[in-house]
Amino acid sequence: MTTDKKSDFLINFAYAVVIILLVYFIMKYVINWIMPFVIAFIISAILYPLIKLINRKLKIKKNKKPVAAIITALFFGTVGVLAGFIVYRIVSAVAGFISGLPEYVTTTVLPSLEIAYEKIRTALANLNIEVDISSKTFFDSIGSSISGIVSRLMPSLSFITSIPGMVLTAVIMIISTFFIAMDFDRITAFCLAQLPKKASDFIVMLKDYTVKILFKYVRSYALILAITFGELLIGFTIMHFVNGLQNVLLLALLIAIFDILPIVGTGTVLIPWAIVSLIVGDYVRAICLLIIYAVITVARQFIEPKIVGQQVGLHPVATLLAMIVGTRLFGAVGLFGVPIALAIIKDLNDHGKIHVFKPVPAAEEQSTVQEPPDGTEDGGEDQEDNDNGGAG
Repeated sequence: MTTDKKSDFLINFAYAVVIILLVYFIMKYVINWIMPFVIAFIISAILYPLIKLINRKLKIKKNKKPVAAIITALFFGTVGVLAGFIVYRIVSAVAGFISGLPEYVTTTVLPSLEIAYEKIRTALANLNIEVDISSKTFFDSIGSSISGIVSRLMPSLSFITSIPGMVLTAVIMIISTFFIAMDFDRITAFCLAQLPKKASDFIVMLKDYTVKILFKYVRSYALILAITFGELLIGFTIMHFVNGLQNVLLLALLIAIFDILPIVGTGTVLIPWAIVSLIVGDYVRAICLLIIYAVITVARQFIEPKIVGQQVGLHPVATLLAMIVGTRLFGAVGLFGVPIALAIIKDLNDHGKIHVFKPVPAAEEQSTVQEPPDGTEDGGEDQEDNDNGGAG
């Protein structure tokens, strides 16, 4: 390697390292600071084609802001109504569960624990092991253990304290969406005008590819959500006939939404539910829940990389690796962001817009049929037959 090639390699390597560190810093820190405005811009970009279409149909050329404001208000109104309905159903279900919890604990859980305790004492007594512990002490120790677990979990339950900040972020995002949607043309034109021509053209092209990849990504996870919902609905329907489970459809939908969320998953609901069912002696329900959880988990591990990879054009192994690396580096954002970024880079590379990955050289087709040279067996035999025929 010559000196010029070495210097070029070092410059390119340093440039790549700087870009990687810059992207890491933006994904890790800056994105959280500007997230309300990023979400507002994304929503405005989604609503912009509809706003543009309505303005064109109504032949509005000058003041386009009222249409943008109305469409944005309708969007947030619809989202608010749907979110309110879902929250209402969840709160109603939780309130009903909490209101019936004391009676359930008194009539079901505590008697089951008493029976379990007596069985343990009897089994130990049969083994000639003396147990000098009263049931009161036993339940006191269980209570202290539960209190210890709760006290350890309290620091991680910062969600409640973060609600005011979340509300403020949501308000900023909604207000920003209105302003951006009403001046979307001017804002995008101003931002692009500050860049060189090549850079602005590249950003416009990158936007088109990003929208295409995001659409495929959303479609793939919608398919995964539908599959998970179907698995839960089938399992809960069986439990309805076997074990009398109620609200099958609502439970399947809520747990399927839990499964699509990063970190949470169906295990957050199904495993504690199965443990409680075991404690109260409802072994059939516990076994059914564990089977449903195992089926969903195994199926998710197989179908997620395959479906997402096929939709966005990545190999399942590359998709799985991107998910793992993204989660390790950036948490929940990286779980979705890194595969999307990798898919966009691959798509741009495939269309020749950037040159990151080298193409695989096409293998030259080898001819499998070779002409036999003069004097081969076949040729010799044919010649010999001809000679014999001529002699005859």
